[in-house]
Amino acid sequence: MLEYGEKDSTLKSILTLFGIALVSLIFFFQWNVWALLEEASTSFTTSWLPMPVVALWRLFCLLIGGSAIIYMLRMKTGTMVVIDYETREEKTLHPIGLQKFVTFSSWNLLGNFTYFLIATLLASSVLFEFSLPTWLHIFQVLFFATALGSAFLTSTIVRYVILPGELRQGRNHDHQFLFHNQMMHNFATLFLAVEIIFIQPELHPSFALFGLLIGLLYALFAYPFATFGGGYYVYGFIDPRLRYAPFLLSGLAGAISLFYLGVWLVTQIMPLSILLSSLVLIVWVCLILQFRAGEFEG
Repeated sequence: MLEYGEKDSTLKSILTLFGIALVSLIFFFQWNVWALLEEASTSFTTSWLPMPVVALWRLFCLLIGGSAIIYMLRMKTGTMVVIDYETREEKTLHPIGLQKFVTFSSWNLLGNFTYFLIATLLASSVLFEFSLPTWLHIFQVLFFATALGSAFLTSTIVRYVILPGELRQGRNHDHQFLFHNQMMHNFATLFLAVEIIFIQPELHPSFALFGLLIGLLYALFAYPFATFGGGYYVYGFIDPRLRYAPFLLSGLAGAISLFYLGVWLVTQIMPLSILLSSLVLIVWVCLILQFRAGEFEG
């Protein structure tokens, strides 16, 4: 799959992405997703726990996420294995500052941070009885749905694809377990799973469209970045010149949506049994998180 054909597939890849985006937007309006987001937003301001506890939990997640972002910006260098745009060969880079935020994992972190920023503001508005605009309530649900698919997919790919690949090639992958990577690959997923258990959100399958759109946005970002910016692709499979690139790029967007739908199915059990649904979610999360290299290699 990850091979270049005689002909460049870039045009087909871009047309495929825009085609998926167009179909997604049609369904967005057809299903009246904006109204569903507003309807679902009321479930994000209630909980079986006291609201002060929920507010403190969200503030904690926000601070951890913010600390990871600051840590990424301030650390002197990082480690990134990429595909050079010109040579199409693998190389290792040591990015600094904003250069670290070109990975999908970093987008996952930023999405998680944004959700908990909005969620903390809205929880505070309930506690201190002040109002915030409706669009902020809607965006809370939008970012939550997007972050869910992104986080669960990221954790799964890191646990079952990236780490085994690093191990097979004999690379030192200690950097995968630094604080910011732990937040991107592990804690983002863990925080969202706990949030689900705490608030039992009302979600809809149509929110899977946001997984498609964030995947498409990242793919559309990666191409001009490689061509006119950094000169590399963070992930080899996202190069639109590959023979099967249209399928690979579609698969990325579709995978985010599928992971969201998986979590949505778990939330459908909650009205019947919060204990059972929480247990399913906990087992799922335990299977995809990897906090220490020793656990993986042992």
